[in-house]
Amino acid sequence: MAEGQAPGLRERKKERTRAQVIETAIDLFLKNGYEQTTLDEILGAVEISRRTFFRYFESKEDLLIGWMDQLIEVAREAIRARPPGEPPVEALRNAIRDTLGRLFEGDLPRFVAVQQFVAKTPAVRARQGERLGHCAEAVCEPLAARMGLDPQRDLAPRVLARCAITIMECAIEAWIARGATENLLDLVDEGFRALAREHERKL
Repeated sequence: MAEGQAPGLRERKKERTRAQVIETAIDLFLKNGYEQTTLDEILGAVEISRRTFFRYFESKEDLLIGWMDQLIEVAREAIRARPPGEPPVEALRNAIRDTLGRLFEGDLPRFVAVQQFVAKTPAVRARQGERLGHCAEAVCEPLAARMGLDPQRDLAPRVLARCAITIMECAIEAWIARGATENLLDLVDEGFRALAREHERKL
């Protein structure tokens, strides 16, 4: 019994450590600035070594986009949870809305501050863009299953998934640029309406 429980305990400890590093790093970034905060300062605050740090993260940039690991899992499950008869684009829109609603139930001002760092730090923006690509891949699989298509061979689910994640990314960027005072989900809807309008145009 203990042997079966041990991996779970280790995994929970790993997740707690990872979350602590992220939270501490963000506190330091908010206090001192992203560029001004060194990795050694973060490691000193959480009392871990560089070797331990790089078991959890690939780079300092990852500390600002750690929330995206959860995004990938939540988005995948949100697509699977949509009603079977819902059209693919509508399912994607509702899944993106559900995903953002779940992720941003917590400290919204903190998320806004983090995204402001991302917006003005090219290296972090690049890492976030890469992670968004992973999110599109994660969404593609359950979307293809809904459509009865092969996620590797068929183009439609891959294109739709990437469009949906790009709409989410653009909505967040516009939301931040406008001072994060509007309803983010309304901007997501606006993005999907823009896609629908262009789809209706004759090529």
